[in-house]
Amino acid sequence: MRIKFWGVRGSVSCAYPDFLEYGGNTSCVELEIQGRTIILDAGTGLPWLGNDLLKRGIRDVYLLMSHFHSDHIGGFNYFKHIYIPEHRVEVHAALNYNGLSVEDLIRKQLAENLHPVQYEHLPSTLDCRGFHPGDAFDLFDGVHVKTHMLTHPASSTCYRIEADGKVLVYATDTEHTPGQTDAGLVEMMTDADLVIYDSTYTEEDLPSKIGWGHSSWNEGVRLCRMAGAKRMAMYHYSPDYNDDQVKSMEDAARAEWDRVFGAKEGMEIVL
Repeated sequence: MRIKFWGVRGSVSCAYPDFLEYGGNTSCVELEIQGRTIILDAGTGLPWLGNDLLKRGIRDVYLLMSHFHSDHIGGFNYFKHIYIPEHRVEVHAALNYNGLSVEDLIRKQLAENLHPVQYEHLPSTLDCRGFHPGDAFDLFDGVHVKTHMLTHPASSTCYRIEADGKVLVYATDTEHTPGQTDAGLVEMMTDADLVIYDSTYTEEDLPSKIGWGHSSWNEGVRLCRMAGAKRMAMYHYSPDYNDDQVKSMEDAARAEWDRVFGAKEGMEIVL
């Protein structure tokens, strides 16, 4: 299982020199499993991933959406695969948007008042598939996916991806209540080889962000230890934090647990 980070920022992209070390693009992670490509979220890192996939001749991809806030879908309209015939994008997302289907949500993203090309004009194959919160399914033969709903405005999906004896957990955009434990999230993280966890804010800043739907590296480390996870990647950094501030967070986290690290745009990991 090869993992590459194409966007690690949360909320909004940051195109400034003091954001270059960790990267300024928003949520997008590439997984290569058994020669196939799985993408976690369609933030502003997605177009650059798409360009790379085209150079490698990859036409078919699986896109797992945590949710449809702008920092997680903002790169979709500029993902070249959707404009090329004989290319296929299979989109999976939870059905928790007041009766809207996944296709409805993609159509809204490509609405005439938001984008010059509409859904019905796309020459590619878009296969939109919804699941119910908590469902488990095989994405394809040999890759099993479990889901869990996180605490976030309009909800966000946590994915546990199991393949070839390895486990990746993607748990971004989740808010924890101090003194309480999300038992379902601990179950998802159990014995994971890598957990990608929402580390948007510091513990000091969180009290002023109650209800915003985010967490801290401190909570991620606590949950990973409870679950027996092997490593944790800090992810979805606030745009209020530049490289120096994120580096300070990473140093503090590593002093607490040497199996945590700060995800950086362009970083690759093989499990």
